[in-house]
Amino acid sequence: MRRAWTLGAALVALYIGGYLVYRAKHVQVWQVDDRTYVMFGSGAAWYLFRPVSRLDAAATGMRFHLGPHRPPPETARELVDRAVVAAGGAERLTALKAFEWRGRADVAIAGRAPLHVSGTWRLQPPDSAIVTTTLDGQPSATARSLIISGRRGWSRTGRQMTPLAPEAVAHERDQFYLYHLMRLVPLRGSAYRLSPPATDSLGRKRIRVTHSGRPSVDLAFDSAANLTGLTDSITDPESHKQVRQEVRFTGQLDGAGVRWPRRIAITWDGKPYLDLEILEVRPLAGLVDPSLRGSAPVPSRRVGRGAPSSRARKH
Repeated sequence: MRRAWTLGAALVALYIGGYLVYRAKHVQVWQVDDRTYVMFGSGAAWYLFRPVSRLDAAATGMRFHLGPHRPPPETARELVDRAVVAAGGAERLTALKAFEWRGRADVAIAGRAPLHVSGTWRLQPPDSAIVTTTLDGQPSATARSLIISGRRGWSRTGRQMTPLAPEAVAHERDQFYLYHLMRLVPLRGSAYRLSPPATDSLGRKRIRVTHSGRPSVDLAFDSAANLTGLTDSITDPESHKQVRQEVRFTGQLDGAGVRWPRRIAITWDGKPYLDLEILEVRPLAGLVDPSLRGSAPVPSRRVGRGAPSSRARKH
């Protein structure tokens, strides 16, 4: 009988000793809740040491987990950081404060038949832009420019400058703000609030970006953190109704080491609004143009040796 007790005590001591050794080698602090866990790598070890682990938990508060912990969910900042790398890196994106692209587009306004245009988009987002387009088949003299300079804006045909209505300027500023978000690096600033990432029905991660004085915009990313789309709510400057705007990016172009979408497709309440194909993109040192001051460009002209005319001095 005594021998049986001795053998039993030895087995218990061996069992507890084995557990303590296993426990010491498999302790891990989980960064999500900052608590210490004993990590069981197999079901066999879990069930073998289950009785003593229950006593351990009651006595010490130790926690236990079968298999590895799931990694903590990616934060919005971490997602943006991955997106910055995927788009070319922070240094290149930060340097790309102004840029120009050449493209062609189909524009559908108020349900009318699409207009086919081509031209250049010169942008220093979020509040400076000059977009010059010409209808297909029309001479270059008919080119129309949309000019946004802060809270002012104009439409220009030839040398004729026409101020835009305040609601039209507000609408265009909201649109060019989207190109500002596409640079991604501004989202690292403290003025931008980012919602926790959520996964949509297409498996894309989405975050909502809010900024004082700007519309809230949802950004969508694929599994490689490439920006695939934007969604917001805007006011149609013609009907003054709220519409759901969805912007989808496809294809890829390289401009100064920054990866830019080749195609930008915009829908309003699910209906086509703009389908833009970017043919070429290049960086600009800045957007400098007299049109941004509300002045039409003046063609160069020769003057005599005397004092310049009053018209020349004005410009």
